[in-house]
Amino acid sequence: MPEKLKVELNVALSNKDIDDIMDTAMYGIEYWCSKVTPEESHIGKYTNEQISCGGILKLQDTEGGRYFCLTKEKLIQGLKKYLEKHIAGDFLEFVDHELRIDVGNIDANVADAIIQYALFGDIIYG
Repeated sequence: MPEKLKVELNVALSNKDIDDIMDTAMYGIEYWCSKVTPEESHIGKYTNEQISCGGILKLQDTEGGRYFCLTKEKLIQGLKKYLEKHIAGDFLEFVDHELRIDVGNIDANVADAIIQYALFGDIIYG
């Protein structure tokens, strides 16, 4: 039986990466999320920029009308959990000797999973 290795990765994540993940997530979550609104006034120019700017987004589910608050810290934890639970090599790349996220390879399903991990700690919809 082959040996199993546990590997810890350091992945660079920019605010632009967060904006792009959130932009894709807006399409990925629409089957379970009926409404996304900033908790306060818009901090960023667009809704998908709220998280990277330190704001909070309220996401309302379609089933019970419950609101869940998403922050930058929660999103980062959701991304970390996704990377721990899934083979994520398809959107990780080395650039200038640094492991980074290639957000162009994060589709709506992956972005949805990241948001669900961020809010619920697991995939509960879909």
